[in-house]
Amino acid sequence: MKNIFLACLIFYSTLGCAEIVGQMTANGEVYVITSNICKTADGKDAKGWLMSYSYNSIGIANRSCYQKFNDNIWIWEFTGREYIYPASNFKPVTPANKG
Repeated sequence: MKNIFLACLIFYSTLGCAEIVGQMTANGEVYVITSNICKTADGKDAKGWLMSYSYNSIGIANRSCYQKFNDNIWIWEFTGREYIYPASNFKPVTPANKG
């Protein structure tokens, strides 16, 4: 199921012209950062924020936004939770780490 979800996520991002910049595993979820501009709930561009997603082991996905600040990735989820991770934790998506 995880591989199917990741394939769908990659396909969806490709359709939306979003390049997947990297992914990492933390807090029991896989975080995926893209090059797409993040949109607010009313569909407007969130200035300075890019689109990210996370999904857990059973395939539940959550949309979020992120910014790169210094050498960190600051992820803001629409639930209000925020996380900061070193940018070096996010590895490019390759066939070896797709799931």
